[in-house]
Amino acid sequence: MSNTRSSTGASLPDVSPPRNPKRRRARHNKSRKGCYTCKIRRVKCDEVRPVCGACSFRDEPCSFPPLDEHVMPTSAGRARRLASNNVGQPLRPLDLHIPPLSEPAEVSHHNERLDMPDMSLLTHFMVHVSGRMALHPERKLIWQRVIPTLAAEEEYLMHLLLALAGTHALCEEDSPETNSLNPNIDPNIDNNPEANSFRDYYRILDHHQKGLEGFRHALSEATASTAEYIFCGSLLIVAFAFASLRIRALGDKGMGFHNGDSAGEPWIDWLHLVRGLGAFVGEHYAVLRISRLRTIMNYSHANEHWKDFPATSPTPVFPRLQGAPPRFIRFSQGAAQQISLLRAFANTLTQDHGINMEDTPSPDSYGSPDTQTILELLREQISTIDRLEDMYMRILYVFRFATSERDSTVSIDIQTDLEDAAVLSWPHLISQSFILSIQQGQDAGIFEGFSYVILAHFYVMLLLFEDLWYLRGTFPREIRNTHMLVVKLGDGALMPLMQWPMAMQEE
Repeated sequence: MSNTRSSTGASLPDVSPPRNPKRRRARHNKSRKGCYTCKIRRVKCDEVRPVCGACSFRDEPCSFPPLDEHVMPTSAGRARRLASNNVGQPLRPLDLHIPPLSEPAEVSHHNERLDMPDMSLLTHFMVHVSGRMALHPERKLIWQRVIPTLAAEEEYLMHLLLALAGTHALCEEDSPETNSLNPNIDPNIDNNPEANSFRDYYRILDHHQKGLEGFRHALSEATASTAEYIFCGSLLIVAFAFASLRIRALGDKGMGFHNGDSAGEPWIDWLHLVRGLGAFVGEHYAVLRISRLRTIMNYSHANEHWKDFPATSPTPVFPRLQGAPPRFIRFSQGAAQQISLLRAFANTLTQDHGINMEDTPSPDSYGSPDTQTILELLREQISTIDRLEDMYMRILYVFRFATSERDSTVSIDIQTDLEDAAVLSWPHLISQSFILSIQQGQDAGIFEGFSYVILAHFYVMLLLFEDLWYLRGTFPREIRNTHMLVVKLGDGALMPLMQWPMAMQEE
């Protein structure tokens, strides 16, 4: 027997099983250049560019770090995070992983300094004004979303928007929901409310002047592609024109905001500002009907359906008016009668001056230029009364509606339908000749005085919109001023025609 061990036996391993067996993971190469989506999901990325297999399978966005990006080891990354906790380390911008731009971005250095008062005005418009420019929900959204977007695209629109926002803030500055336009701009005048108001007032005028200048330029070069912006500017200008009457009311508080007119006289300059914009809408109506502002052009009750329900005098109180403000009831009871009184007075003027309104005379038929002027004025006045009747009858037609299902008060519910009847559009419907016939001062005669009376009856409609901030509290004063002017004329025949407007303006 040999004393040497066999090679086979020497090579046999120890067959006793290990006490603590350990599982070992198969080695793999860690993906350090995978896409960001896979890194977030903590899955392996096949690094196929531009879209890896995992993102393609899940239909997810896929973006990779730049090819030359240095990948920091895990230990170094941990050290960097620990270092970021050092309070003394300077703050750094966020390290955002975004694909590199194909072209370097252009950095504008124009107007780098932020104008904080203007930013305050813009914020004021978005928070306090945009939601109060209309009553109908769809038109309200136009003011909240579309008009600010258009203003951000055209500088002159932004000026007009800021002017409107400033007007609201100036008129409502005594309200608890509004604040000063520009706090702490000058410590020497912060405690002087009148100085603050004047400062804000001139900022408003500056924005409005710049906006009007840009608007006129855009209007002179109007095309189908710019019609949407010009229409937006028209809306802002009309709103400012109404609101400007509220700024004028500050003169009653001793602020002196009269814009050159005499205190206590009716103010008609705002009508000239509104006039002429309707012609542009008619010219570009087809384009505007498909624009972003198309909703604001839809007025479902702006029609002549009222002719199917002729008004009686006095008009009965409609069921819808139960619970409505007393002013609504007074209007329903007196509107039809007032139209009849105005027409009767116009007929009296024609008879007293021997004028036949059915004739179309030659320039020298009456032998007097003054007579011909009177004839033309009477024609304009009768035509304007026709427009007034149309507006009044639309209002009475709305009063006939059954109560809607809106979640609002009776007053706002009715006002929303009145807005949908487009009765606020009356300044566009009266002629420029009628407006020119209105002259301020005591030089006006009975014919010009009659034009003022007709205008006061238009103002009565605006008394019904107390929930639109740019109309609230303005036209009672204008009706009173018109009454004072009629009194100064000393013609007793006009005085009875002012009784109803004066009664309507009372609370």
